[in-house]
Amino acid sequence: MHPLERWCLAIRHDRRLARADWLWKRVRPGYDTVTRILGRRGLVRVINGTDEIRISPTVRTMGEAYEPAVWAQIMAELRRGDTLVDVGAHLGLYTVAAARRVGSAGRVVAFEPDPESFALLAAHVRLNGVADRVELVKAAVGDRNGRVPFRGGRQLESCVLAIAPPGERTVPCVSLDDALGKRHVDVLKIDVEGYEVHVLRGARRLLRDPARRPRAVFLEIHPYAWAALHVAGPDLLAELAGAGYETGPLEHGPIRMDRWGELVARPVPPARRGAVG
Repeated sequence: MHPLERWCLAIRHDRRLARADWLWKRVRPGYDTVTRILGRRGLVRVINGTDEIRISPTVRTMGEAYEPAVWAQIMAELRRGDTLVDVGAHLGLYTVAAARRVGSAGRVVAFEPDPESFALLAAHVRLNGVADRVELVKAAVGDRNGRVPFRGGRQLESCVLAIAPPGERTVPCVSLDDALGKRHVDVLKIDVEGYEVHVLRGARRLLRDPARRPRAVFLEIHPYAWAALHVAGPDLLAELAGAGYETGPLEHGPIRMDRWGELVARPVPPARRGAVG
């Protein structure tokens, strides 16, 4: 983060000025100008102390701590030359950091259906100079191709809907099996606000192909959204088990399917497949 920007933020969050709304209204236009000047080539953020990423001034309030436990494991999993598929790329922090780590011989395929988020995702790919190894797909990912109801403009809570209420938009939807064709995938990240089972159903050919399937699948699960989409936790675990994956929590402890959390799935080792089946 630029020292001037850090200094401005420190003043803004000084407890002695917590009620000085009159002051912030006066200085905000000047601060906006400063951040636009500083951010012509992006505002620097060192995410979780490991990955320097330039962000658009329009999201200048973004801090440098971002899902540290998940971030650490995904970044540790990546190797030079890998292909990462980022389903639900949002603003592109994982996409950009992964693109840097896999290098020019690697590839990142990022899916994002929300128009506002997609615009920032594309801007961040350009700002960080990784467009040569990133493929952007403006679509939701599910179990079929076509269009799906989508509630956007809710930042991290934009989501696919089971039924479109009046006035809600629809967005293009693709399955990973069709979108990726015969490509090999090393790491798959899924963050889709409840649509996880549908994504897995649309990736059955990929997940069941020993020559192409990812060695790690990282899922953020959203059980609160499953009932409306007519799925449940056992459906998710069954999809992964049927493809030959064993699933566990991101960190130590039992799997919890009744609350938001992170899961990691990996192929069952050949020596254990008979016992697991």
